[in-house]
Amino acid sequence: MPSILNPWIILGLLAALALSAASGWRLRGDHEAARLHAQAVAYAEEIQRRQAAADTLAADLSAEREKRIPNARTIIKEVVRYETLVPAARRCDLDGAWRLLHDAAATGEPADPARLAAGDAERVADAAALETVAENYTDCREWRAGLIGWQRWWREAAAK
Repeated sequence: MPSILNPWIILGLLAALALSAASGWRLRGDHEAARLHAQAVAYAEEIQRRQAAADTLAADLSAEREKRIPNARTIIKEVVRYETLVPAARRCDLDGAWRLLHDAAATGEPADPARLAAGDAERVADAAALETVAENYTDCREWRAGLIGWQRWWREAAAK
């Protein structure tokens, strides 16, 4: 019967123990690498999902913009038509105070009360006033649609 203290048996046990430890260490490393790989894949999928959502929102905003363009063109054509078809007897110049008040509303700055009272502001033709108002509303609708798009994007981004 071999003795337990045989150096070859002890050496064999130590080798088996070292191989077992190395194998466990390697398996631990493989498991950590697999965990890191899974995290990277999940992160890449999240980026792709968010990009797809952003692309969808951008396409929706572009489609909405394209729907508004014909309306804006129609309105501008009607202003031009008004200028050419309405006889001079039916046309008018608006008081300068109207222009001052319109500019105040557009800029958000109060109109100068002294200029309003003096009535010395330059008069404005009705067609020019219509054109300015039409352009202002077109811009306003564009900005509104853009803001609604950003709000929609923010809600979707914050929900994730």
